[in-house]
Amino acid sequence: MATTKRLRFHLSPSFFFLLLPLLLQFYSGMSELQFNYYAQSCPKAEEIIKQQVVQLYYKHGNTAVSWVRNLFHDCAVKSCDASLLLETVTGVASEQASERSFGMRNFKYVSTIKAALEAECPLKVSCADIVALSAREGIVMLGGPRIPIKTGRRDSRVSYLAEVEKFIPNHNDSIATALSVFNSIGIDDEGVVALYGAHSVGRVHCANLVHRLYPTVDPTLNPVYAEYLKGRCPTPDPDPDAVVYARNDRETPMILDNNYYKNIINHKGLLIVDQQLASDPRTTPFVQKMAADNSYFHEQFSRAIALLSENNPLTGDQVLCANIEIKSCKTVQLNQKRRAKRGGQPPATLPKVKDIVPRTVVLSHLPYSYYRGVKLIWKDSFLGSDTSPLLPLPLPLSPPQIFDTPHTTN
Repeated sequence: MATTKRLRFHLSPSFFFLLLPLLLQFYSGMSELQFNYYAQSCPKAEEIIKQQVVQLYYKHGNTAVSWVRNLFHDCAVKSCDASLLLETVTGVASEQASERSFGMRNFKYVSTIKAALEAECPLKVSCADIVALSAREGIVMLGGPRIPIKTGRRDSRVSYLAEVEKFIPNHNDSIATALSVFNSIGIDDEGVVALYGAHSVGRVHCANLVHRLYPTVDPTLNPVYAEYLKGRCPTPDPDPDAVVYARNDRETPMILDNNYYKNIINHKGLLIVDQQLASDPRTTPFVQKMAADNSYFHEQFSRAIALLSENNPLTGDQVLCANIEIKSCKTVQLNQKRRAKRGGQPPATLPKVKDIVPRTVVLSHLPYSYYRGVKLIWKDSFLGSDTSPLLPLPLPLSPPQIFDTPHTTN
């Protein structure tokens, strides 16, 4: 009678690390932004966001404008990663503290949307994707085009206050500065002109207007329009906390249309950059074309918003620098003192993402048999999650240790 030998397969550390580069390559390909990213994990996600935006619009119409501005302020600064929503803690200031964020509001309603998503599918949809998708729905509520938006962004735990002034043009910066900033993140001049069409909706505080009115009126302003602005802003030193403002577009103040371009051609731009957009040779042809054709404006606006929404996002394998999904979009960021106390290290001292083995790679794409006997010390653990502790871990990555029991994680 033949004897059957039982073969035991032992996965060695060397074999695992030979296999790992292939897994990383495969995983990074799967981690790019994509349409319908939540089709399996949260099929109703985009519909829930749409419903919430519509409900909030009918309760608070100005939220639609806030969603559009949130997208710009989040994605233009470093990455589309919801870092704008991080709150100030001791030693680390929020991006909201910047003067460039003056007048921004309705952040609390982002968490309203997040709560609705959590009720449907907990810990699945990132706040960064909520920022992007609520902007898309807000644009529709403002009469603009419905824009295809990819999803799959991760949330940052790092605030970039120092970067805000670099990437968010001041209300009174020149068009040359604005073009330079947007060009640096991959948006061409035509796209910049289209993005400024967002000034068709909303309002501007008098604090950002009075320099064009006092002590003398800016000669590039339409005289009749200047008198209207003086009526809205009667003093040269308005209280920044007072509700004193002028509408960007008096004719259709809550409709995203090409009236903005018609206004600036007629010298009725609120801001210096608006007026220069109509007079600079690099942008004037696009302004004239958009003023003449609302469909063309919407087409270019869609293209520019899509480009902006895909600026350097954190995606799947960038877990070192990103949240493991969070329950609230009003996240309090960890400061360096707390990291040090708990044994972690500030981001500046961490190795690059490509040098890290992301936990999700193995758990998502390795068959159970491959990691059955392998227990790894993961380098993203110091960031932790809302429920896991922050652990002091050695760097760089050490070889895996072999145990008899399967590897499990929280």
